[in-house]
Amino acid sequence: MARQFRVIPGASAKLDPNAAVADVIFVDAKGKPTDIGGSAAAPYVLPAAAENALGGVKLANVASAGNANAAVGVAAGDAPTKAEHDALVAAYNDLAKRVNALVAGLVAAGVVKTS
Repeated sequence: MARQFRVIPGASAKLDPNAAVADVIFVDAKGKPTDIGGSAAAPYVLPAAAENALGGVKLANVASAGNANAAVGVAAGDAPTKAEHDALVAAYNDLAKRVNALVAGLVAAGVVKTS
């Protein structure tokens, strides 16, 4: 006995995480496989995400954060030397550059926007 399925609007659909998932092939009146909801001439296009609308985003390629500058040591109780200060400045600048790259990648991917 063949199983029958209904196609309903997505707004009315409810996902049951406990239900078994079955592959479905749509066929025309002659039993030939057919596509629904689009055609080769007008394929489905995933809309972009917006501030108030769901949509797809691209994965941003962001360089690894790596390790913090090992030259920055813990405070010894005395005033920092020039070398210690310079090492801290370099570590901060590197961190700021990586955060800026991360934010730029998120903006480019459409995940966040700047005001």
